[in-house]
Amino acid sequence: MPPSPSIPSPQPYDVVVVGAGAAGLSAAVLLGRSKRRILVLSLPTRRNSPAEAVRNVPFAHGMPPAEVYAKMEADAASYGVRFLWDEAVSARFSDDDEYVVVETGASGPVTARRLLLAAGTVNELPPWLPDGVWGKTVFDCPYCHTYEHSGKHFVSLGAGEEALKHSLLCRPYAKGLTTLVRDPAAAESGLADRLREHGCEVLVDTVGKAERLPSGELALTTEAGRTITTGVVVLDFVIRPNQRLPRSLGLELNAHGYPRATLFGQTSHRLVYSAGNAPGSPYFMWTGAACSGINAARKISEDMALE
Repeated sequence: MPPSPSIPSPQPYDVVVVGAGAAGLSAAVLLGRSKRRILVLSLPTRRNSPAEAVRNVPFAHGMPPAEVYAKMEADAASYGVRFLWDEAVSARFSDDDEYVVVETGASGPVTARRLLLAAGTVNELPPWLPDGVWGKTVFDCPYCHTYEHSGKHFVSLGAGEEALKHSLLCRPYAKGLTTLVRDPAAAESGLADRLREHGCEVLVDTVGKAERLPSGELALTTEAGRTITTGVVVLDFVIRPNQRLPRSLGLELNAHGYPRATLFGQTSHRLVYSAGNAPGSPYFMWTGAACSGINAARKISEDMALE
């Protein structure tokens, strides 16, 4: 992160990018190289900031997230991109419908000819989660952290089918595996039967509280009174769409609750684009989010060049 935040310009930016994750920073670099006046507006903490390392990312596999983002921020800054480390509170269109005005938490409004929403997903973590475990021994992606926990007992937790799928994906890494589902029908499904065939436990239950043990394991107490000691917990219900700016702008939303957008990030309003998890699937991984930022930035650049 740059040592100090930039002060918003009194003149409209070409593009304000909300979000400094994979999508937002990838877009900012391309837009900066396109000789546009760009502001990245973001809180300094990203969804994967608590993780020890990013995984499945070409040329950055195994690097701490902070190092990856610092390099991307430096790349963007080298092309004149400015940063404002603040919260995007709301947004509106100008009276002539030619600009987007974003209200910040502490720095006043910023105005742009185009807005790129790249902070489309937020985490809603369960209240029983102990401090310091999210992104380390508790996570929601069965691809990014499972290998590093090979040989431990896994618990997959969720509403139903998705928790069962997570369990099947995690099974090759797990010494033992317990799946807790809230939906009784899921516990009688074909996926549940397949897990049981492999010696895995499937229970209709959920976690009520958890304690971090000196060993680093978690002692889970379920609503049914069970105690489960485990090394890893995989959750399936923490991702939520960040609807604050899309709703304040009146954007059309898709079935997932994200702005309805094309492959190139175009939303229902010509001045607003969307990238990252926002275009659709909440299963976009880091590299997919970065690519969507590139796609949106390319379309914004072409749009502004040809208007």
